[in-house]
Amino acid sequence: MRGLRWVPVPLALLVAALGMLVLGTMQGRAAADLASHPNEAGGLSLSVDTMLWLNDDMTGNGDPAAPPPDDDGSYDMPSSMMPGMEPVGDNRLRIEVDLSNVNNTAEEYSTTDFRLSAPGGKTWQVDDQDHSALPASAYLQPGFATTVDVYFDVPAADSKNLTLHWSRGGRTISMPVKTGDAASSTGVSMNM
Repeated sequence: MRGLRWVPVPLALLVAALGMLVLGTMQGRAAADLASHPNEAGGLSLSVDTMLWLNDDMTGNGDPAAPPPDDDGSYDMPSSMMPGMEPVGDNRLRIEVDLSNVNNTAEEYSTTDFRLSAPGGKTWQVDDQDHSALPASAYLQPGFATTVDVYFDVPAADSKNLTLHWSRGGRTISMPVKTGDAASSTGVSMNM
């Protein structure tokens, strides 16, 4: 039976084609799931409430792009009287995020999951939480949410075109830093 020896070849090709079809379907479903939940990683969902520059000069103007205030005779507080403030020449960025547990088990979150980057590859980690009443990490029960403030001290020369990154569970969610009244989590990109 010389013709039977060729039967395994088309059969193997058919099995390989079916395997590729199943694999492609699974990848398509995974991509669709990621697209329908763009701000979720590792059982938590992220939304950004506020992004703003803080100031340490008692003028109320934290925008690093704004011109320096006129000397109106107000008191310039020395940095020795402001423990925990950013070093001279740096700007402090405050980002307020809401984290929600969308999983059915308790999930731990940490401020160290966040980092900031600038064009050219410079990155900054979240500032220490020495003067904060909020924990740097905690567990969030299923269905619960929390608001977390993260702070970054950025040299004034690097305070433009920044990107916030949140890495968790093998996934990184990135969004541009837009300071002002409220920042939205639009323009999010995801990396796996």
